[in-house]
Amino acid sequence: MFHLKINKQLLPLKMCFFLIFALMGPTIGFLPTIARQLGYSLTTYGVTMTFMSIVSTILVPLSGVIVDKFRIKKILFLVVILGIGVVSLLFLFVPKVPLDVDTTELICDTETTFTVFNENNLQMTSNNTYFTIENYNRSDEIMMCKLKCRYTELCSDYEIVNLKNQSDLSDSWITMIDDNTNQNKYNQIDLKLKFKNMEQNMEQIAKSYVFQVLSVQINGSQILSPICQCNLKTFCHIMNCSNNKITELATVTTYRGNVLNLYQFWIFFILVAAYWACTTITNALINPICLDALGEKSSEDFGKQKCWASIGWGSFSIFIGWLVDIVSINKKDKDYSPVFYSNIIITIFNFGLANKIKVVETNKSKDRWKNMYGLFTKYYMIFFCIWSIFNTLFHTIVTHFLFWYMEDLVIANNDHNQRAWIKSLQGLAQGIQCFGGEIPFFFWSGWIIRKLGYGNCMALVLGSMALRMYLYTVIWNPIWIIAIELLNGVSYALGFSVKMSYAKMLAPSDTLNTIIGFIGLFDCIGESIGSLLGGYLFDTYGGVWSFRFFAYMSIFMCFINIVINYFGLTKESITLNINSESTNMDLKMTNNEIDKKI
Repeated sequence: MFHLKINKQLLPLKMCFFLIFALMGPTIGFLPTIARQLGYSLTTYGVTMTFMSIVSTILVPLSGVIVDKFRIKKILFLVVILGIGVVSLLFLFVPKVPLDVDTTELICDTETTFTVFNENNLQMTSNNTYFTIENYNRSDEIMMCKLKCRYTELCSDYEIVNLKNQSDLSDSWITMIDDNTNQNKYNQIDLKLKFKNMEQNMEQIAKSYVFQVLSVQINGSQILSPICQCNLKTFCHIMNCSNNKITELATVTTYRGNVLNLYQFWIFFILVAAYWACTTITNALINPICLDALGEKSSEDFGKQKCWASIGWGSFSIFIGWLVDIVSINKKDKDYSPVFYSNIIITIFNFGLANKIKVVETNKSKDRWKNMYGLFTKYYMIFFCIWSIFNTLFHTIVTHFLFWYMEDLVIANNDHNQRAWIKSLQGLAQGIQCFGGEIPFFFWSGWIIRKLGYGNCMALVLGSMALRMYLYTVIWNPIWIIAIELLNGVSYALGFSVKMSYAKMLAPSDTLNTIIGFIGLFDCIGESIGSLLGGYLFDTYGGVWSFRFFAYMSIFMCFINIVINYFGLTKESITLNINSESTNMDLKMTNNEIDKKI
């Protein structure tokens, strides 16, 4: 008969892992698309996340030093958990940036034209990017549009005098200007349009769509003949149009001005910074709390506890993604309120559960800083920190920009069904990351590390990440990303287990929190570089080129790691691992003793 054996002492810790990552998964996963919907560009988002990495760079080592010195690990842990819930509540009130700008141009001359400017009409494939003007070449289709336009006078004084006896649009236009003391005042113009067949090169078509104006109505007055004796031009904002495609073309989704002048941006920035600070400290504390609770079996059993984080992240990503799509039916934008309401509810349960966890506070050690300095001067520790920087950099690229890339693929495919359920698809991708990839490798990470050694595991992590990012660039349907995310088990879960167990093994007595904090500092460096460089490259060159660039970089670092292993520069860490598994004596040795042994 099957018997399930549960360690009741570790059950609160497992559930705390589950709840912390259950609230983090949907929020961090959907944060790039939330920023996109608010009107921010990839570059703006990348720079923002770079500052978040700087916040992490400061807080991760600082939190480790503080809890080691003042022994307030549990108090700080409870405070940041509560902070996540408070910030999530405030996220419900973040405003969008102003995107009500003039994206169309009305030119009145002997043949009046109406031009819709569009910078986002890109069709993407796995190999290239090209422009398309589908559904806009039907010359027989008549469309009605309502505009808010500024009246700009371009006629000379001589032409205005000669227009007194003319009965065309320019006459009424100038009369309207004379009636308005403020020439920047907007007035309503109704147009009857049809697509204008014009001989244009592809570059011109890519930037705009030109329509022939059949009739004009200004502020409710009679319909006028759309002919001007002198050239007049104005810029307009489309209020609505009988053809939804025209409205969609003219819609500005990204703010291209200086976001630093917007109060909406600073509200978003401050809340993201607060949320990032709370989750960063939570992560920095939960891992050493787990390692302390496991004791000597930390390298073997850490992954088994950490897999509950993947269960929480994956299950709630799927559920919340589906819920966002459900509540967003018949809405123009996605409604992300389920993400933040769930955070608030989970925080309440998590706070009570975390209060029951037995936390081992650090004993004071006079030689703590001396031992740490000696450790970080070792060549194997230097190589490990460099590996940690690049491993986190590549993981940051996937975390911050994969969902954005998925939405670009959906837009390129022009699949309305995929667009309606994109959040469910993205949530399912995160679910596969966790259930199909992370959980098995977290559970078996101890066995894999024993068989392959730390150095080989580090190379394997970088190689799998290179394959993962390259596969993103050869697909045309975002559904295939679900299968690719199975590689997350090797590229993330195994790498994280290697990082934590390696830190536990090397940490001198009573310095575990500080060591993990300083290793986290190098992670933050990688995250900062990834956010800034990734935001610029994805915004400038697109997702296909950028993912391939980072894939090549990852395979190069994998090769470097293999060379390091070949020359035995990681042999010391493997030797230490074997000895720690067999006798656990190396944990008690000083750095000088380790050097003598080798």
